[in-house]
Amino acid sequence: MPRFLHTHLFFYAVVATLCVGAGVALLGDSEWHFSPAEPVVYGGLIAVFLLAGGLFLARVRGCGVLPRTHILWRVLLFALLCDMLCNLYIFNNLMHAPFSLLLTAASICMLWAVLGRLSVIVCCPFFILQLAQIAGNHQYGTRINSLVIAETLEASEEEVLGYLSAGNMLIAGAAVVGGIILSWALVYLLRSQTNRLQLINAGLLFALMAGLFSLTIPPARRNLNCYWPVYEAYALIQAWTEALFHNYATIKQVQSLPSPTEQPSSLRTLHGDEGVVFVVHIGESVRADRMGINGYFRNTTPFLGSCTRLINFPNCISAACDTCQAQIAILTDARRDIYEKDPAMQPHTGSVLDLFAAHGFRVCSFFGKRNATHLKYDMVVRLLTRCSAERHNAPGSPWTAVPLIAESLRQQPVRQNRILFINNEGSHTPFFHYDAQSAPFLPSGSSFENPAAHAESVNNAYDNTVHYTDEFVHRVARVLQGRPWLYLYISDHGEYLGHDGIWGRAALGESGRDYHSTTGCRVGMFFLYSPEFEKVHPHFAEALRTLRSHTSMPVAQEHIFHTMLGIFDLKTPWYNAALDLSSPQAQPYSGPQPPLSQ
Repeated sequence: MPRFLHTHLFFYAVVATLCVGAGVALLGDSEWHFSPAEPVVYGGLIAVFLLAGGLFLARVRGCGVLPRTHILWRVLLFALLCDMLCNLYIFNNLMHAPFSLLLTAASICMLWAVLGRLSVIVCCPFFILQLAQIAGNHQYGTRINSLVIAETLEASEEEVLGYLSAGNMLIAGAAVVGGIILSWALVYLLRSQTNRLQLINAGLLFALMAGLFSLTIPPARRNLNCYWPVYEAYALIQAWTEALFHNYATIKQVQSLPSPTEQPSSLRTLHGDEGVVFVVHIGESVRADRMGINGYFRNTTPFLGSCTRLINFPNCISAACDTCQAQIAILTDARRDIYEKDPAMQPHTGSVLDLFAAHGFRVCSFFGKRNATHLKYDMVVRLLTRCSAERHNAPGSPWTAVPLIAESLRQQPVRQNRILFINNEGSHTPFFHYDAQSAPFLPSGSSFENPAAHAESVNNAYDNTVHYTDEFVHRVARVLQGRPWLYLYISDHGEYLGHDGIWGRAALGESGRDYHSTTGCRVGMFFLYSPEFEKVHPHFAEALRTLRSHTSMPVAQEHIFHTMLGIFDLKTPWYNAALDLSSPQAQPYSGPQPPLSQ
């Protein structure tokens, strides 16, 4: 049979398949329609003209207009294999399957026509990422997005180890092996195809068919994720770009903020020799509803629950599920929706710690393990604490920071006022930070290999970290015993362990839920103080009484900057009494939040 006829038979079979698919689509949705103005129509017209030019050029050169029939069948079969193995959305809607198949075949032809064997450099990493993504989506309910990339770039050794279970290592190895095999199959498939014009024509024809088939899909059922692999490659590049853009844009934003000390300010309550210690502790991933003092059925906060000088805020809303945005909202005059670029919500001045340092407080900062300091999750908090006279890192267990705090206090004059800024791992994934030898909640495990399948042990591990934080506060309070001290704790954001149907913050975007519609936006927040503190100045006792009177109102991280100023009566033009919880004029948080019953 002539080669030309072979080619015709091949496309007759493909067209027949498309017609069947179109008939199913039409019969399955009586509301089907398409607009002639849709982009796919314009794209199809361009493909028609390009294909006509390619066919004409092939005839002029006297070569075949298309690759041999067996090559076309191989491309189509290889595209089917790739879709079945690597396309996360292939089985979500079978109506899209023929369209995705043709688009994959078009991509293979066009990529080989442009790069030849160098296509492997592009395809192999892509195949590996897609295979790993399918496994990750099955386990964690998310795909590779900007948050996943950002957290991967800045993960500590502890976080990495939490995910390097035997099962995950096996999956990663299988993804690498699978990606290599698929790449080798691609080379074997097209190794003899040297006429690139024929491949371009084939790619255009496959793309044209894909475009025609997409018109048979009802508009309500169309989904960009089904435009695989083209949209998937675009989404990966966009996720990488977005992660880096937010990284550098956030750092640049914080670097550009003027210090609040550039405006006149005054501190009327202290003279500098009272020996007051103000602890500012930004915790990590502690949900308010997992704290015993907020009614949780487990006593995860035994120390705090026994304190009579505790001022607890059970309904505190965090600014975002992003650590940096939360830190900015806590330490500057920023409000919320920082990334939305609403001028009213943006920070206009730098860290409140600068003001305390300018009025005689010695700022000593205690961080967790130092890593990725050129990236925003470590860089931003260091920029916001650049007034620190001391910086300490506590590798491993955050409890190791306690002797560092004690030594710092011992080396400086007892009568010196100081701020102890603490920012450690707390309840961040993978929930390692607790004493495994005396964990109160068992069975407890930090396995993040399919956490939904290990829900009990993972949730127990999380509760153990909250209990651990309670013990951390207890140990710091013992170190401060006998001094006038005030302890402010607020977590940066919550965590998802099956709450709202989500496992992990990275899955939030895939869930279609807004952060402030979920229970994860409520975070732990409390003040603790010594009897010596309220005796230092009458204003302190009055401020603490007013603070306690506001514990039932919804509050947010945007209150912290102004409340810190108000408690110490630190006057500055940046102060806003409506956001000062120690002021009678304080107003409740009015931004987005989930219902209390949720």
